[in-house]
Amino acid sequence: MKKNKHTLILGDVFNSLGKIKRKVDAVIVDPPYNTANKNTKLLKGRKALSSDFGEWDYFKDDEFLVFTRKWVSEIKKVLKENGNLVLFCKLEYISDIKRIYESLGFSHHATIIWHKTNPAPQIRKNGFLSSNEAIVWATNGFDNKKISYTFNFSNQREMHNFIETPICMGKERTKHPTQKPEKVIEFLIKIFTNKNDLILDCFAGSGTITKVANDLERNSISIEKDSEYYAIMINRLKELKNIKKITNQ
Repeated sequence: MKKNKHTLILGDVFNSLGKIKRKVDAVIVDPPYNTANKNTKLLKGRKALSSDFGEWDYFKDDEFLVFTRKWVSEIKKVLKENGNLVLFCKLEYISDIKRIYESLGFSHHATIIWHKTNPAPQIRKNGFLSSNEAIVWATNGFDNKKISYTFNFSNQREMHNFIETPICMGKERTKHPTQKPEKVIEFLIKIFTNKNDLILDCFAGSGTITKVANDLERNSISIEKDSEYYAIMINRLKELKNIKKITNQ
């Protein structure tokens, strides 16, 4: 059996991508959302809930969209022709992000909604619970006469553009504040990649892409600039013997 390989890079996305020497089959990524705030919710009998994720999720004015255009431009250089780009974003930014990657030559295909069955409660009861996030899917160009993109259709019941799971709980949970559940990542990897494909995650956080990619016999490159999150990722993946570690800081 072929042993899949994984590279974990401690470094900034813009300094690290240029050092990737081969094209990747897919980019599956959970970038900053520009959604953090200083509010903290105090809950009786439960741990306080904070939306202050860190400085990495704060942007001023149009900085967020400038940042998004910059990193999407960079990943386009390492993504194979007609490779898949799958990225998480807040609902309010779907149109903006779609316009950005279409202007760079990507073709938009779909928006998937992830419904969190256990979102943070609405303490003041003056608005809706924030229970939905978006996942947008595009390909690096598309010419159906020459090249087809990867899309593994399983069955009609499972191929809705909607996935419903709880947020990370129990043993799966790390200290990363915006960690995505393995079940959601597994859903995406199975659809948008094939065995032995190479997946890039340039905002790797706690390393969920690498964890699930290894489980599903894919290869991965994960880039994370925060040394604390990188340490969480290294510890989470310590049982894997097929990992190369690179420091670009």
